[in-house]
Amino acid sequence: MTRISSALLLGALLCSTPAHADPQFLSRFEGSFRGSGSVQREQDSSPRRVSCTVDGTLAGENRLRIAGTCRAAVIVRREIGADIRFDPGSGRFSGSYTGSTRGVSQLSNGRLRGDTLTFTLTYPVVVHGDRTAVMTIRNEGGGAFSLSVTDQVDGASRRTSDISLGRI
Repeated sequence: MTRISSALLLGALLCSTPAHADPQFLSRFEGSFRGSGSVQREQDSSPRRVSCTVDGTLAGENRLRIAGTCRAAVIVRREIGADIRFDPGSGRFSGSYTGSTRGVSQLSNGRLRGDTLTFTLTYPVVVHGDRTAVMTIRNEGGGAFSLSVTDQVDGASRRTSDISLGRI
């Protein structure tokens, strides 16, 4: 093979996008999950411990819905959820996230690398000084996954949500 042919083949392999979402990856989030973690609200000086239950449902080959609740202490209860879509044409994930008291956030530029799906999260209003953060959903294997949000708080990168869940 000539150098030019090799370079073109390598370029085609590196630039190609998947034809569809990995069905096995999305199906890992089907079912009921329970777990705990911490959430840092903008008005609080320290994170709150939370316990959560969620249900994941495939809503087609390229769409996943996650819905549930998180509780802090006995009286604080918050609905959480994500609606994640995969675009086979672009090879990217997008969607929406519910969990903040500020409203529904948008998820964009989602990329799957191995067992980790990373999004740009855009809040509907300013939170921690800006409107953007990074959401990461990581499949931990064995029926477990984690969901975290990393934001800039007072100039430093900080996990403002960090929840680990296991299949029940």
